[in-house]
Amino acid sequence: MSMKIKYFSLQTFTDERGDLTPIEFSEHLPFKPERIYFLSNVTGVRGGHAHKQEQEVFVCISGSFTAMAHDGSAWQTFEMKKSDGLYTSALVWHEFKNFSADAIMLAISSTPYQGKEGYIMDFDEFRKIAST
Repeated sequence: MSMKIKYFSLQTFTDERGDLTPIEFSEHLPFKPERIYFLSNVTGVRGGHAHKQEQEVFVCISGSFTAMAHDGSAWQTFEMKKSDGLYTSALVWHEFKNFSADAIMLAISSTPYQGKEGYIMDFDEFRKIAST
């Protein structure tokens, strides 16, 4: 598996009160978090880009979806379900699809929003940059 992409499952603690699933920053985030956002009610494909500098961790909070990541040499596909996480470094193309109706995806980012300047939106351009 690529060092730029890391799949993991978060440990969930369950008792009569419900589930508790912690995200340990020192264990699951190889960066200082600067931004958090979430996706819900997704009806199409999300992502479809790479970041020039930004690293992210994506966590399936509920439901399920398919995560695809390309490190410049090969695609990796992950069937994400509740409490699954995926780390992507900078210069990793990522996209998400097949969201269940109840899917919620949490994203934790290493940078504030950078606008279009921080993104690579063309896959062929990404391949050229990632291979150098």
